[in-house]
Amino acid sequence: MTDATLLAAVRHNGWANLELLEFCSKLTPEQLALTVPGTYGSVHGTLQHIVRAEQGYIFGLAGGEVPPGGELTDRLAGLSELIARARRSAERIEQILSSEFDPFHTILHTDGYTSRARIVAAQFIHHGSDHRAQVGTILGAHGIEAPAVDVWTYGEVIGEEIPPPKS
Repeated sequence: MTDATLLAAVRHNGWANLELLEFCSKLTPEQLALTVPGTYGSVHGTLQHIVRAEQGYIFGLAGGEVPPGGELTDRLAGLSELIARARRSAERIEQILSSEFDPFHTILHTDGYTSRARIVAAQFIHHGSDHRAQVGTILGAHGIEAPAVDVWTYGEVIGEEIPPPKS
């Protein structure tokens, strides 16, 4: 049995990834290539990094060995491909966490260290949030307002957070 709070967190993560990917799928190639110092890389590269890393975390949580750091391939995947992958990852992580998930299971990473499954699950959530914020920073620095993908907005979308009346 999995904690409902953990499931809510991964559901938010999946929703936020898809919201940001859908928004970015409407940007021009020049906008997708934007970056600012202190962030992972370009908007496009960061989005790919989020999706690819999540696939690696899922691989480890599902009983496989985690690929080194969720490394990117040489080819940037198209946004429609990233959206499809992100959708599959959101479904798969929920399946994993809703099954006989053992948070104390030890996962062996390919670079030789080990961690508990609960740490990998926490990293799954943190990693996406961290890099989505970087994409928002890049877009904002270039005058593009990113969509709200925070937990409060997610709560409003799913009907579990009621905003105060506007004055």
